[in-house]
Amino acid sequence: MTTRKALATTTVVAIAIGAALLLERPAHAPGEVTAEQLLVADVAGEPDKEVNIQLYTFPPGATVPWHIHPDAHEFDYQVEGALKLQKDGEGTEILKRGQAVYVAPNVVHRGLNASRTQPAKIVVVRVKPKGSPLTTEVQP
Repeated sequence: MTTRKALATTTVVAIAIGAALLLERPAHAPGEVTAEQLLVADVAGEPDKEVNIQLYTFPPGATVPWHIHPDAHEFDYQVEGALKLQKDGEGTEILKRGQAVYVAPNVVHRGLNASRTQPAKIVVVRVKPKGSPLTTEVQP
């Protein structure tokens, strides 16, 4: 009987500690945004330009910092989920599956997945000067 009481007490204490740890842990940190490189190619007839196509995956709650694409034209197509596109001075636009948007060169912007449960995927096509960085972080 003493062994049963000890086992029961140990089990109750273990459950209580586990519950306390779950309650005390910080809110779930979002995962990192990943980029899959799909294509980099020269633009025909424009020797100083290239096209860069990437598939970005935003885990639930993930965001990218404010940034620009130096002298690059950006075309976005929402493949899965919904993504908030924030442009400095222009507000927020929510891109839903099947929607596309154009971001002009040097516009300060960022994307974030407001969903806490669903990932968001977006195909991004950029036409940019060869040799220039793809992204430069900036403050809005």
